[in-house]
Amino acid sequence: MQWITAPFAIISVLALVASLFMLLNKEWIVGWVKGSIGMVLLLIAVIMGLTALNVNGYQPVRDEITVATISFDKVERQLYKANIVIASSGSEIPFEIHGDLWQIDARVIKWKGLLASLGGKPGYKLDRIQGRYYTLEDERSKPRSVYALSNPDIGFDLWSSIDSLSRHIQWFDAEYGSGTFLPMADGALFTVQLTPDGLIARPENDRANIAIKEWE
Repeated sequence: MQWITAPFAIISVLALVASLFMLLNKEWIVGWVKGSIGMVLLLIAVIMGLTALNVNGYQPVRDEITVATISFDKVERQLYKANIVIASSGSEIPFEIHGDLWQIDARVIKWKGLLASLGGKPGYKLDRIQGRYYTLEDERSKPRSVYALSNPDIGFDLWSSIDSLSRHIQWFDAEYGSGTFLPMADGALFTVQLTPDGLIARPENDRANIAIKEWE
């Protein structure tokens, strides 16, 4: 045996003796079990607390509700100033959107089974607004506009977690709602509604109706 192996052998023996002493000490085992249970309960408390905060960020869904209104003012060709009024908060958010068309997306969480029977209602969170060009060439070569419409979840992504878990647990479901792309036009006003079939954008003035007819 080479001398270099001696320190490792000695450390191994000392570690073995120390581990056996600790493992055979009943008080240590009880303390370890209590500590482990405490850490698990603390982890559960943190996860449940973050889940509650993130669920609170989703607004309740009824049969059909207006989630936002959006108006457009033309800045220049293929560039518009969009003013979005969020229905749940009444806040107005301005954006500059490149392109010819616009679309809003939302994340929806639905509770099923036991959670639904306990009073769990579907909830939604507006996710983003984006612009798009008429032609594929413009889409590839010109600036793109994508903006978030809500703050990110705290600690973890609730919607993505539920989307993954729903494949194995039938208590909830995660859906992604996307409205149809509609044209932007100077002075156009739209409302965005969430229905059981998804997001629907409806024209609310003559300029919006004319833009849709010209686009179609």
